[in-house]
Amino acid sequence: MTVCPRCYQQVARSGECPNCHFDVPVEWLTSTQLAIAITGARTAGKSVLIGVMMDQFEYFLGQQHQSFLTPLGSTKERFHQKYRVPLFEQRNLLRPTPPARDEQLEPLLWSFEYGEQAVCLSIIDAAGEDFESLAPSDARFRYLGFSDLIVAMVDPLKVPGVAAVLEGVVTVPRGSGHDLEVMRSVLAARAAHRQQGGPDQVLGIVLSKFDVLQRMRDLSASPWQSIFNRPGSTLQRDPSMVSAFDNRNDADLLQHELNGLLGQLGASMLLTAASDAQIPYRLFATSALGAEPNAATIGRGGIVPFRVLDVLQAALTKKIGVR
Repeated sequence: MTVCPRCYQQVARSGECPNCHFDVPVEWLTSTQLAIAITGARTAGKSVLIGVMMDQFEYFLGQQHQSFLTPLGSTKERFHQKYRVPLFEQRNLLRPTPPARDEQLEPLLWSFEYGEQAVCLSIIDAAGEDFESLAPSDARFRYLGFSDLIVAMVDPLKVPGVAAVLEGVVTVPRGSGHDLEVMRSVLAARAAHRQQGGPDQVLGIVLSKFDVLQRMRDLSASPWQSIFNRPGSTLQRDPSMVSAFDNRNDADLLQHELNGLLGQLGASMLLTAASDAQIPYRLFATSALGAEPNAATIGRGGIVPFRVLDVLQAALTKKIGVR
């Protein structure tokens, strides 16, 4: 079943969608479709992850797959204005994504070759406010029933155990949404819109701003030093730019370490929520900026990303079946 990448109603051909009038690109029908929904509470870092991830991915494709990342439709202009200019030219943080009541969700679409297969990628950047205000059955969440990968971003600074340890060391966000409740809302909306014939879905639980957690290795408090200073730990290395495909050995080790870390942080309820929703899940650790920003600007050290390609690599490798 082929659906429009904006409204996710069935379409038979490229061109204007009869339901929402979106211009469906021909690549969406002729290539392997990969739909990713980036979700999370306000200030989780969703838009920053997209901006840095796709910037890195463009370079990665050229180096590892001798392929070009081609934006489709209005994606080139929208990505340039919303993500590239503020982050890489002005060195500013991004403005919040407007809620669905103010602006219709518009997918970002790219085509490229990966593993010698033509792929059309759709990314939805949803406002965190939507998951706090809209009912799961709301039609504007329809995309969650058809996404291959649903990314649930979790700000570690909003995990009580982390906030308590790092209070006074970093800025702890206040009044910016509850990550676990938002994830539960996302999973409820996914269940409400899931239909037979949709793709095999995976939930990606992403610990964002992981550079904050890495600062725990400098603390004298136990057990953080032993966790973050462990020789060979996947929490300290990033192989994503040098691995042409998802590295399963590395992914399994990372999953094991993050499982243990979430337990130490008292955040195992995230895994319980995923298990209750009966959806396969993977754990990721990312840092899009690499260091805590200032109030509205990127730090003096610039952008130094950590494992931002893991999410996209995992989704691509699973979708096209390359190992």
